[in-house]
Amino acid sequence: MEDQFKRPNKANGKPYEPGFQDEDGRVFLRYINKHGNDGYYLEEWKKDMKSYVKKKSLLKD
Repeated sequence: MEDQFKRPNKANGKPYEPGFQDEDGRVFLRYINKHGNDGYYLEEWKKDMKSYVKKKSLLKD
C-alpha cells in the first residue's frame, strides 16, 4: 500500500501504526486496500485494546 493514500496521524504526521490508541481509547488495527470518498484508504479501528488483540490474532499477516 502506498503511504500517500494512508491518512496521517495528527500527532506525528506519519501513517497510523497498528496498536495506536487515540484519545477516545480506540485502537488502530489496519488500513484496508480500498479508497474512501476522501481519497485515503479505509481504516479499521477497534473500540478497545481487548477487541484489537482478539481481531489481530484472527488476521493472517
